[in-house]
Amino acid sequence: MSKISKALKKFPGVFWIANTMELLERWAWYGLFAVLALYLTQSTDTGALGFSQTQKGDIMGIVTAILYLLPIVTGAIADRFGYKKVLILAYIVLSTGYFMMGQFTTYGYVFFAFLYVALGAAMFKPIVSATVAKTTDEETSSIGFGIFYMMVNIGGFLGPIVSSKMRVVAWDHVFTMSTISILLNLVLVLLFYKEPKRETEVEAKKYLILDYLNILWTLITSIIIFVVFFTIFLTIFVAESLVIFLLKERVSFKFVDFINTLPIGDDNKKIFRNITTIFRDSKFILFLVFIVGFWTMFNQIFYTLPNFIDQWVNTQSLYDFFGHIWSGLSWFFGPDDGRRVIEPEIVVSFDAGFIILFQILISSFVMRMRPINSMISGIIVSAIGVALAFATHSVAFVVLGIFIFSIGEMASSPKFTEYIGIIAPREKVGMYMGYSFLPVAIGNFFAGILSGRVYQSMSDKISLLQIDAARRGLHIPAISKTTDFTQNDYINRFCKLTGMSHDQVTEYLWQHYHPANIWIIFALIGFVAVAGLWIYDRYILGTARKR
Repeated sequence: MSKISKALKKFPGVFWIANTMELLERWAWYGLFAVLALYLTQSTDTGALGFSQTQKGDIMGIVTAILYLLPIVTGAIADRFGYKKVLILAYIVLSTGYFMMGQFTTYGYVFFAFLYVALGAAMFKPIVSATVAKTTDEETSSIGFGIFYMMVNIGGFLGPIVSSKMRVVAWDHVFTMSTISILLNLVLVLLFYKEPKRETEVEAKKYLILDYLNILWTLITSIIIFVVFFTIFLTIFVAESLVIFLLKERVSFKFVDFINTLPIGDDNKKIFRNITTIFRDSKFILFLVFIVGFWTMFNQIFYTLPNFIDQWVNTQSLYDFFGHIWSGLSWFFGPDDGRRVIEPEIVVSFDAGFIILFQILISSFVMRMRPINSMISGIIVSAIGVALAFATHSVAFVVLGIFIFSIGEMASSPKFTEYIGIIAPREKVGMYMGYSFLPVAIGNFFAGILSGRVYQSMSDKISLLQIDAARRGLHIPAISKTTDFTQNDYINRFCKLTGMSHDQVTEYLWQHYHPANIWIIFALIGFVAVAGLWIYDRYILGTARKR
């Protein structure tokens, strides 16, 4: 205990400011992201947007993938121009972005606003973790980053609970909450944030508008090149043409030669040269492909499960269970409009709650395991949890599935970076570890496809209802904002024409169209990733790269 208190006293003020900003930013992000799938797809007469599942998957998958790719550029820009300037710009972008998302209702504008938010989040993301790293030493780094990750999970747990209560009143309140959280961060950075070990270099300079225009120019130029670069590489990598695949190194080096002629700064030029080096390592790329499988499966808890619970799972028994334990629990987790339910985003947020409670216990258990064994075991457990969460319409099994999933997440997720440090060439460990985000980004992209097109064709209640109505020959108007005929209107008309209640319609669709079968796809992706990692570590990697 004395060691912990001694370490806590060594942290400078900026360490606590950085962690407070992380808590508020995660509160804003997860508060929105936890309900985003519902906001995009629920009926327009509830204040939501009424988009299709495919549109939802595209917005969430593409934008979040870009968010995880951009820090490779924004981190270098922060190092070049200074953390404080980039943080100020990030908070301006984030606060205006969250506000815009609450005002726009058409697909194109919402996509743009969320992309704009992702740009701000990408500017913020590398700076706070770098600040924590710069304000800790060998003695305090473990507890320092432990506090940092605790802030992430507290924000991820409390944000959805608050936004759930706010959306019952009005969806606009969710975006207002996120905007206010970011504006509080803007106040913190303006008044209290001091750049660690950079005061004489950056703080003495005036914060001129020209500086921010310079940052924006470098950022936009680098992002455009970055997007083009990855589009070329991904196209080449997945191309079936052997000729194109064999030409990949020639194309990549020509592209890097072109980049070296552009005025984007030496740091960004180095980034693109490093990416080329990474893509030449076929074994490492194969490892990233298998990890993409894990992240694709992993994200279904956040992309798809809220919709699945909303459409198929009755959560009243969970509300009653909390009430039997203590009435305050049902009030805390339940909505404020008198309904005896637990909203989907609250159920999903239990994942963050379980991590807060059990991370230390699980970490102490897996620390004795080889990273590859911990990863494989964790992915297997996560796959079982995902399968269980989607396999039934019982809320008890959904919660149990989320609990099992969280155990697998705690066992596997922290080990990826450690394993990369083991398999990377000795002289390039830092470079390789810097690109561990790649499978996270690509996994988000494919998660959007599964959560969108695949879920819509297999499990979306509205889509299945439309199929059944057509099979029965029922004449029901198409869902349209133009005619103001909503999803709820469609369900009500179907119930009226068939003489079934809402609950009977749900049970009928469940029994006849088997929407739960989507669990097979999600679990299969996880188990394929496990098999791939086992084969990779045992037969492909080779002893020369294992340390």
